[in-house]
Amino acid sequence: MSANQTKYNQLCSNGEHRAPITNYCACIDCLRPLCPECIYDHYSYHQQAKTPAAIQSILNTRTNCEKKIAKAIEQLKKEYEQYDIQYIFNPDEILNQEFSRMKEVKEQMFEIINIFFQEQENLLQTKVKENQLKVKNIGGIFQKIEAVIEQLELLRNSLLTSPEPFSNFHKACRLDVKSLLDRYKSDLKKSIKSKELDPINVHIDEHKLFNLKNYLIQIVNIQTTNYEDAADNNSFQSKNKDQSINHSLSVPYHQQVANAQNEHIHFQQKQIKQLLSNSGDVDDIQFGTLTNYDFQIVTPNYFEGKQKFLHFIINKTNILKICNLETKQWQAYEIEYEVPEFHKSIVTPNGDIYISGGLINQIENRKESIIRKYTLGGKIQQVAQLNYPRSSHSMVYCNQSIYIVGGFQDQRKMCLNLERYNIKSQKMEPCASCLKPANAPACCSFNNRYIYKFGGCDENGQILFIIERYDTYTDKWEYVTLKDNPIESTQVPNIYQCSSCIQINKDNIFVFGGYDNDDKGVKLSFLLNIDQNQHKIHQVNTKPLPYPEGFWNNQVIIHDHKLFVLQNIEVETNQIDEENRSLLCFDGYKWNELQYQISY
Repeated sequence: MSANQTKYNQLCSNGEHRAPITNYCACIDCLRPLCPECIYDHYSYHQQAKTPAAIQSILNTRTNCEKKIAKAIEQLKKEYEQYDIQYIFNPDEILNQEFSRMKEVKEQMFEIINIFFQEQENLLQTKVKENQLKVKNIGGIFQKIEAVIEQLELLRNSLLTSPEPFSNFHKACRLDVKSLLDRYKSDLKKSIKSKELDPINVHIDEHKLFNLKNYLIQIVNIQTTNYEDAADNNSFQSKNKDQSINHSLSVPYHQQVANAQNEHIHFQQKQIKQLLSNSGDVDDIQFGTLTNYDFQIVTPNYFEGKQKFLHFIINKTNILKICNLETKQWQAYEIEYEVPEFHKSIVTPNGDIYISGGLINQIENRKESIIRKYTLGGKIQQVAQLNYPRSSHSMVYCNQSIYIVGGFQDQRKMCLNLERYNIKSQKMEPCASCLKPANAPACCSFNNRYIYKFGGCDENGQILFIIERYDTYTDKWEYVTLKDNPIESTQVPNIYQCSSCIQINKDNIFVFGGYDNDDKGVKLSFLLNIDQNQHKIHQVNTKPLPYPEGFWNNQVIIHDHKLFVLQNIEVETNQIDEENRSLLCFDGYKWNELQYQISY
């Protein structure tokens, strides 16, 4: 900007000054040009009026005004672009783009199918070859049977062609067919059984094949998204309420979301009038727009190092399975410890896995007391001992400590005691007892200070409709009292056992899934909003799980502004697949099942 732009070619309106205008008061109540002699008097005016002055040079005023307008243009463009209504004006582009995406999915599916059938063909070839190797040494019995068949063929021909058939009649009449068959059938069975031959049969489930179309619809479908819902999930909330031009240029907390969007969603229109604003509706540029950011995931990534994964350990085995969050591939590790059932494990931000508790003696109802640490590819270490051995508990990471909450002690006594393992000092530290003991509660940290405890069940197996909060600074527990929400008062949800929860942004904890009193899985989800110690449940079931199930491994990981969690898989009524988990992902808009761990 040139130097002559720092002055305005107009003299001060005050006839006594007759000086050029060099400054400007940007206070909303003033908006007044000033010369150097006016400045002192104008400051005095603001002091008497007890209002802040906003006096700047012409250059600074012009710069700040330009920045404010540029910021408004940028934000409006983002609002316009994120709804992506290009398909109204350029349908060919959106069709080509979405056809291309569907083609990629189709190719991926073909690749998965080809790999699967190639594996099945290889398996079939292997089985056949194994059987061939096994039967090499039992050829004698088959040779005997073939010889008997040849003799019977000769006898039959003689019966038909011999001019004197009586001797053949005699042989045929004396032939004991049943005894002959029984003898060789018995010999065959004994020979095959002795060689452990595997019967080979390719089973085709026609019913599931017929239903394949239903599964395809779950993978790819054309959706119509309500514009208002889309706006709720895509917009950020403006926190800038200072409408003077001296506003801070720092990005508000909620606007971090705009930088996190790396996927485009093309919203389908229900009605054009729902999608486009009225041309007569013009917003005043002095006022921001308050929008719904409730489900935006702006909590920082959990992991600090290169390893980013979810994990679970199969009960009563030494098999640890991890799912890499970047490649979505599964890998199994054998650890030097057979974990008991009803244990709990958690991974810390540096990638170390901590294992605690569990039931080690069913008859005596005795619990594991050792806390163990495992680093991928390394050896398992005993790092501490629980003061209160327990099972069916929860573990929460917060500020370099692991908190052990709830569960059963010996003799099925409910555990009130909270204790924590200090990772730095490598020691156990006692904490204040919780207010209500719970089995399998959902727990998470909030703002690196509080631990929230949701639900669980009591000593009688009944669900607890209770939320508690622990302050790690003051070492105190308190019951969470919910603020009435007239809009959703009829939708206040139950709180279950084996649910999952996590803080997703500055104001909200996302709670989802679990089991009810009948051990049936639920899809339910809701947000707990925390605003200056006021608690409110809202957004009840607006983002339900795709499948009704709970979480034995209920640690939720945030990575790349998405949350990931391992959900249980029901194989029969109320029976859980011990060896497999389903990888779920929530991106702030919807849930997706990304990977299904299958053991071969």
